[in-house]
This record gives sequence, structure tokens and C-alpha cells, in this order.
Amino acid sequence: MAEPKKVRVCKKCSGFDVTELKGKVKAKDHTTGCIGLCKQHEGKVFGYLNGELVVCDTKEEFFKKIEALS
Repeated sequence: MAEPKKVRVCKKCSGFDVTELKGKVKAKDHTTGCIGLCKQHEGKVFGYLNGELVVCDTKEEFFKKIEALS
């Protein structure tokens, strides 16, 4: 059985509206809160996917990486 997707993003700085995660990740498998990286990745879409920092140019690219976790 595949490991659950684990996603951690910041509501303010990750570069997209976190409500868009609905349907992509189960509510129990994503967390939101400061991840302390907004200055380093300003203008990018970023977050932790299964514990690994992922930085993308677009939210579509980031969402594709989430889909690839399964």
C-alpha cells in the first residue's frame, strides 16, 4: 500500500491558496503553518512534500509534484 502524502505549507507565504489542496490531499495528511522560508523563496510556490522542501515556479507544477507522491 502506498504511503500517505504528507504536505506542509504556509497559508501566507507558500504562493497559493491552501484551500486548493482540497481533493488533492486528505485533510489529515496536510498541515499549514509557518515554515520559515518565505524570504528565501519569495515569488515561488513551495512547501514540504513528505519531509522534502519542494520549490516550484507555478502552483500547477507544485500540484503535479503532490500528485506524483502517490
